[in-house]
Amino acid sequence: MALTHILLDIIVPIFVLIGMGFFIEKKSHFDLQVLTKTLLYLIMPATLITTLSTSELSSDYIWDTLVFCLAMLILLYLLSALVARVLKYNKNMTRAFNLSVMYYNSGNFGFPASDLAFPGLGLAVQSIILSVQNFLIFTLGIFVVSTRHISAAQAFKQMFKMPFIYAVTLAWCIRSFEIDMPPFIWLPLEYLTQALIPMALLALGIQLAKTKISHAWQVSIVSLCCRLLLSPVMGFGLVILLDIDRTIAPILVLSTSYPTAINTVLLAMEFDSEEEFAANAVFLSTVWSIITVATVIFLVKGGF
Repeated sequence: MALTHILLDIIVPIFVLIGMGFFIEKKSHFDLQVLTKTLLYLIMPATLITTLSTSELSSDYIWDTLVFCLAMLILLYLLSALVARVLKYNKNMTRAFNLSVMYYNSGNFGFPASDLAFPGLGLAVQSIILSVQNFLIFTLGIFVVSTRHISAAQAFKQMFKMPFIYAVTLAWCIRSFEIDMPPFIWLPLEYLTQALIPMALLALGIQLAKTKISHAWQVSIVSLCCRLLLSPVMGFGLVILLDIDRTIAPILVLSTSYPTAINTVLLAMEFDSEEEFAANAVFLSTVWSIITVATVIFLVKGGF
């Protein structure tokens, strides 16, 4: 697949919708909390249920994806910790930097990109990646950013407030026991799933428009290099090391190239941990991903 086709057929449509959300927010302010909750509590859970319960992913593919995600998280943590130590970041900056490198935008950006690059299978694999990422960012992510502000019990309780746990459980039950869902339940879930890509990208554009870029942007360049350049290289090495099937290997590598997750900003703001740096990391990595994600798609489609 030629790089120009990847840019025009996959990357440009994504950023057109992101741009629409960005400029609409600049012209008239939206209630981002309502939009985010609609995505978090309705559209993304519905997508997890429909994709995971009907996908042709074998148990081996699901297991390989889980192992890959966990191993990748450990490698990215070690990378970010090493860089932070070499550059002598303080504790707050180190925690924020760790999050900006470890957690990538698997939802708003990852779902559309994976689906457009690998129709059908990409969305199913990305659903698993999103589940793992959400589980870890609302558990381990909270501990990384601040051990003083929240207890283990509170973090555990927060995890069970997130709907993705119940969506994944329901999808597993439907798939394992071959449950035939009645149309009056299944059709609304399918309609919500169809709304995912435009809603997710518009929401990302609105989030970026609300992000305040400060003079601290220079510090975010290091995070950008780790997230967009080193991460996919590590991902490629990891799929080779784990001998992951070539069917899902390119999707997994592609997922590691996505920009920093917006949730890192929310955590940084919640626990007063270098929120200006986090905001800059999200904004800059999303903008530059136009080039880097297109390049990774080109390479994985030709390399596997």
